[in-house]
Order: sequence, then structure tokens, then C-alpha cells
Amino acid sequence: MMQKITADILVINGDIFSGNRAMPHFKPGAIAIKDGAILAVGPEQNILAAYDAAKKIDARGALVHPGLIETHMHMTGMAYHGAPFSPQSGQGTKLNYAALKVATTPEIMSAYSAAAACSMLQRGFTLHFEPGTVFETDAYADAMTRVGMRAMVSAPFAWDDISSFRSIFPQLHNDALEERAPPGAKRAVDEWTYELKRNKDENALVRGYVCLYGEGTATDELTMEAAKIAADNNVILWQHQSFLAEFVADEKRKRGDSGAVRMHRLGALRPSTMLAHMNVLDQEDVDLIISEKPGLSWCPNNALGYRVTPPNKCWFPYLYNQGVSVCLGVDTTIVHPIGIAGLLSLYLSASFGERLNDADPFYMQSIDAARNIGLGDRIGSLEVGKRADIVIREARDITHHSWRDDTGILLALSSSMIPVDTVLVDGRVILEKGRLVSADQDAILAEAVSQRDALANRFSS
Repeated sequence: MMQKITADILVINGDIFSGNRAMPHFKPGAIAIKDGAILAVGPEQNILAAYDAAKKIDARGALVHPGLIETHMHMTGMAYHGAPFSPQSGQGTKLNYAALKVATTPEIMSAYSAAAACSMLQRGFTLHFEPGTVFETDAYADAMTRVGMRAMVSAPFAWDDISSFRSIFPQLHNDALEERAPPGAKRAVDEWTYELKRNKDENALVRGYVCLYGEGTATDELTMEAAKIAADNNVILWQHQSFLAEFVADEKRKRGDSGAVRMHRLGALRPSTMLAHMNVLDQEDVDLIISEKPGLSWCPNNALGYRVTPPNKCWFPYLYNQGVSVCLGVDTTIVHPIGIAGLLSLYLSASFGERLNDADPFYMQSIDAARNIGLGDRIGSLEVGKRADIVIREARDITHHSWRDDTGILLALSSSMIPVDTVLVDGRVILEKGRLVSADQDAILAEAVSQRDALANRFSS
């Protein structure tokens, strides 16, 4: 009889979707985990015959999948869901998003980040990508690490020409923002250098990347410098791009080209580039994206909320079918719930006659997202050698049991609405029976609410 290999943890009796379209669906399936990595995944009888572990997690037939990845959500807005203002609110009152997002402190950011991590984990997300708007990056990183969630962070508001931002989006601009994020290349480079030091520990949960705020707020010189630093450090270059028609027109006027064309001219449009939004494109942009294959982060809820798409054409289904890696983000949770992007991507694509496959949003939030953030070799799917970021959904609900064995339809259609039972990050159990086990969840929430209310009262008085 062959001696079994000893693993740290076995996940058994699961309805396993690996996140890799080429791999079969395993039901019942099992996963063997050792030293935070996946040793084996496959039919349960095969895994149990070859592996043993002191700790076994019985999924009870529930859906098991790789941790989902949120690729565009501003942490500064996490505490303001349902607030009496929106990101579009002007500066008629002191209490608005522009004021609150620049009034954070390390204590406030730590509280918000920890509470946000709890909310994301409870919805099956195991990595949060902060798109360059957190000032207190150490407090953010420490809080995410304390809870046990992956994150990516970069310099806040890296730019050197904000005239367009000031004129086109005045509701998100104030003097305090310019004081905390003064335009200039040296500040951006210094802060990128600081954040990239996090990557010296390859097992760190929080990693740095190179972020330009985007939308024409970086000169050609700063854009090229950002691309060089990203390439030299083997990380992605990210920015907001082509969100509104006004931004596109202004960038063409000031810089001579649309965003994608300009980045290509500067040598910054490549597979290790990720562009968020990309709502307003022309044929030249589309052709370049197909040929150069940058990653795209689509926020369908914001495209609809700002009434950008429609009327502008939604190119994402076409680009995705042409082999472009598309991932999803919610952008702001002030008026949108975590996880809504998957469902709305199906609806928005259908309105243009190019409806995505029912399962596509699942892959966009797992293996495609991992590729776009530069971690495709480490996370995003349940495959041998990858880190064990695993979500086990709640089993006791008829609507949460898969119907067809070859897709991740339920994970795409329901996404954050399917209750989560257990979450592992890097092979460590972070959530169990729907509750955080790595820290005191009630205390985390109480502190975040206290910090939020104190800040709001400061501006309301």
C-alpha cells in the first residue's frame, strides 16, 4: 500500500470550480494544502487516496472556488455606503466625498481598511486592489495584513498636471487634496519607490505596484518614467483611463492623442499595463488594445451610473472575445454594493447585443484579475503550486447548488450574494462559519463606525 503524503489541510466534499477553464469541474472534489500552497486538486477519491492531513474541512457539497479579486475599489469610500451624498455631489456643503476622502488619518484608515476587509471576505473576495487614493498606506497595509487579506497599494494621486481633473471633475477636487497630493514627478517617484519595497518579501500579503492617477493628469515625461519603474521592478503600471468623453477630448487636446494611442506612443501600452474604465474608445484604441493586450479593469456599474455606456458603445465583450484580459471592479461603494460588477457586466453586455457567457464574470474576477494585477502565477485559480486562496460557500440553500458541471454560472450570476462559510488566504483559515477568526470582527466594525461618525460630525458641525 502506498504511503500517503501528509498535507496541512484537506478540503473535502466540495463542488470545486478551479477558475481555469481548461480544468474539469470536480464534484465531489478535494484540495490538499501544504505550506500555504496547493499540493493537489481533483476528484475527492483520488485526493483522499494519496493525501492525509490532521485538519479536514468538509465543504458539505458547497461551491468551492478561488478567492475573488476586486480590481478597482477606493478604500476611502468604504465607510460611506448609503451616505447622503454621492461621488458626483458638489461642494455646496462641507460634508461631501471630496472633503472626507482627504481628511483621513492613520487611525481612520486602519479602521476603515479592517472593516472593509471583513466585508470583502464575507462576499468571497480575498484580494483588494487599492487604485491610488489611500494616503496612509502603512496603516492600510497593516490592517489588511492583520485581518489576513491580500491587497495591492501604490502612491496616492500620482500626477504632475491636474488642470483637467480640476476643471472636469470639480466635485472630487478641493484645496486639501492638492495640499496632500501636490502635483510633481519627484513625489510620485519617491512614493512608488517606498511602496515597491513591500515586494522584497514574496510572501507578503500586501504588495506594491506603480500607479498613475491617469485621465491625462500625467505628462509624457512622468508616464514614461512610470512605465520604466514598473518594468524595472516587474510590476504592473495602472491608471484610470477614458472614463468620460470629456476626459478623452481634453487629453487629445492637451497631449495630442487618446489615452491608449498616447500610451502606445510612449511605450507604456503592454501586457503589464492595466487600464481602468475604458468606457469611451474609438476604433484606433480598440485595435491597439487587441494588438498590445493590456489588462482592462471594467466598472460596469459606474458606466451605467454616470450614463457613459450607453450612449457610448460597450467594447468589453468584443475585446474579451478577442483575447484581451478583462477584470471587474466596483470603483466606489458609496452607491454600489461590493460584488455587483459581475451581474451588471452581463446586463450591460446584453444591451449591446454581445452578451457575455454566463460564466465569464467568474473568470474575470478570478484568473483574469490575477493576470491583470501581475500575480497570475501565484493566485486566481485552484491549481497545483499556486497559493491556497480558497472560498467555500454556504451549502444549505438550493439556489447555491450548481446545475451544470462545466461552468461557473452560479458564481457569475450570484457572486457576492451567495453566503460564504469558510475562507482561506495563503492556506490559513481566515473566515469560518461566516465569521472572521483572525481578529475580533465586532470590535473592528465598532471602531470603523466610531471613526466614520466622528469624522462626519466634524464636517457637519
